[in-house]
Amino acid sequence: MPQVIEKKRRGLHNLAYTEREIWPQILERISSGQSLVGAAKSLQIPYAQAKYHLRQNEELKKKYYLAIEERGDYLADELVDLADEMPPADLDPALINAWVNRQRLRIDARKWSASKLRPKQWGDKIDVSVTHTQISIVQALEQAEKRLLDVTDITPNEPQNNLISDN
Repeated sequence: MPQVIEKKRRGLHNLAYTEREIWPQILERISSGQSLVGAAKSLQIPYAQAKYHLRQNEELKKKYYLAIEERGDYLADELVDLADEMPPADLDPALINAWVNRQRLRIDARKWSASKLRPKQWGDKIDVSVTHTQISIVQALEQAEKRLLDVTDITPNEPQNNLISDN
């Protein structure tokens, strides 16, 4: 029961209050690398309620998608910092391999996320451009017929008997 009182006190039952007071914080956290799940959890808002707000308000949804794009940029920018990070000085030498693997996992997760959140900016660039050349079958046949008409009659050479005699 205290949780319900706390939510009413914070105004989470009021959609206008939530969009005015809470959503700027959520969007800021998303732009700074958090997911919607993490941002909602850190502000003690149920994820389902956050999704409901997005479904109800097109303007809020646009701001959310912009924040997601900014999140992709943030994650991509964070890659350099993670790659340059040195292991802690007091780390047990036996654990350095585990630390490196953890960093690799963090880098791979951010690379994947950035490529999905902003595919044009951070995704794999695959050029599949096709130059469209329209071919007319009728025109190709007419050109082939013209080439045949330009060929003059040629009489075949007489076969020559090139057999070497045993004389």
